[in-house]
Amino acid sequence: MPASEGGMDRNGMGRQHAAAGQAALMLVESLMLVLVERAVIPAAELIEAVETVIETKRRLAEDGHEPEVAAQAAAMLTTLANSLAAAGPSARD
Repeated sequence: MPASEGGMDRNGMGRQHAAAGQAALMLVESLMLVLVERAVIPAAELIEAVETVIETKRRLAEDGHEPEVAAQAAAMLTTLANSLAAAGPSARD
C-alpha cells in the first residue's frame, strides 16, 4: 500500500498529526487573540513569548535539530506574532 493511502506523507508524519498540529496552532492563536481583545494580557507580552519560541526554533535549526521542520515552525510562529501585533491596541485606535 502506498504511503499516501496510509495517511503518511513522505516525511513519515501522518495526516492526523498534521491536522492536530494545525488545529492546535489555530486554537492557540484564537485564545491569544481573545486574551488581547479582552485586555487580559497585553499583545506585546504575548508577542514577546512567541518571539522567544521563534528564537529557540531558529537555534535548534542551526544546531541541526530537524532544521526544515524548525524553519517551518518559526515561519508559522512569525505569522502568529504578526497576527497578535495587528490585534494590539494600536491597530484598533
